[in-house]
Amino acid sequence: MRFEAKGTIQGHEVNVAWKDGSLTGNGQAICMVLTEAANLEGELVGPVGQQTDTKHLDDPLSAMIIIDRVLADAVFTGEVPKPGSAPPWAVI
Repeated sequence: MRFEAKGTIQGHEVNVAWKDGSLTGNGQAICMVLTEAANLEGELVGPVGQQTDTKHLDDPLSAMIIIDRVLADAVFTGEVPKPGSAPPWAVI
């Protein structure tokens, strides 16, 4: 699976690509995504029933959510992960 995100950081256009747990693209953006993922280690990331609590960037949906938090006005292309429906027991 591979997807790309284009957006801005402090008004500068950047891009980040995710492929099977690896990031490529703008160095500053990658550094900020890695930092955000490290800061979220041990926290739940993702929709109910699809959350990760560690190694977030290994999971495409969690990685997309983190990238979206880092990039302003992010636009995703490629094999963009889609969240599934919430399980019947989820409180939303």
